[in-house]
This record gives sequence, structure tokens and C-alpha cells, in this order.
Amino acid sequence: MAAALKSVERGARVTLIEQGTIGGTCVNIGCVPSKIMIRAAHVAHHRRESPFDDGITATAPTIDRGRLLARQQGRVEELRHGKYESILEGNPAITVIRGRARFRDAQTLIVDQDDGREREVVFDRAFIGTGARPAIPPLPGLADTPTGPRPTPWPATPFPSAWR
Repeated sequence: MAAALKSVERGARVTLIEQGTIGGTCVNIGCVPSKIMIRAAHVAHHRRESPFDDGITATAPTIDRGRLLARQQGRVEELRHGKYESILEGNPAITVIRGRARFRDAQTLIVDQDDGREREVVFDRAFIGTGARPAIPPLPGLADTPTGPRPTPWPATPFPSAWR
């Protein structure tokens, strides 16, 4: 996205080919969704035990996973639209094609579009931005440490046992 916007700023016309969800790792499956759940866990913890327990009865919260996930997904969609989709829709120098691309030759892409059609895109320069992928560093003991699966869409990720 940053490369597309900088290219347009410098006078280029850009064709962005996206096979998945528009937007970056942070908004869609990284920082934003995880911080929403971390904040929810923090609130749940303070309802159960708080530094202000003298005079205030702490109670175990009832976790409504469906509502938490709906809130999280709503915020992700709001940010995705604000940070990516609306910018792309409002920029006539950027064309978005939904699908998967492959090179035909050094100046041509063939895009298998999501609607089943094939489209040819001719270009003079190409930038390939593939996004981020998680990696687990080879640290002693880390492989045995329980962590959530990544990247997994949040609704499929079970809550930590402390939340149950």
C-alpha cells in the first residue's frame, strides 16, 4: 500500500492485484485484533482482581466470546476501510483487481480474477509486495511454549484457559 501511494505521488498509475483481504498484517490479523483482545483480557482481569478491591467487590466476569469477536471484527473492518479501501476507492490513479497474478513475460501479468475471468495487465515496472509471514525464532525452549496459532483468523483461535 505504501509503495502504491508513493508511486502515485511520483506520477505513476498503479494496478494493485489482491488475492485476499485488502490491507496489511497489522490491521487484519496482527496488531489491531490482538490488542483488542489483550485489552479485553486486561478489563476481565481487573474485574476479577483489582488494586482497588478494598471497598469494591471483585467478581468474575462473564465472557461472551461472540460479542468480543464481533466488536473486534467491527473495529478491524472500520480501520481497514479507513486506512485502505477508502483511499484506494478515492484515488483514480490506482486500479484494484481482485485475484491472483502470474507473469506471462517481463512486461505482462495474467490475473486469474476472483470472478473466474482472466485479465491481462501490461506494465513497464513491477513491485511485488507479498505481505508478512510469521516466523518462530530458534530460541531454546520457545517451541515448547504454548502460544496461539498464527496467522489464524481470530474467530478460529480459542481463548486462553484463564478466560474460561
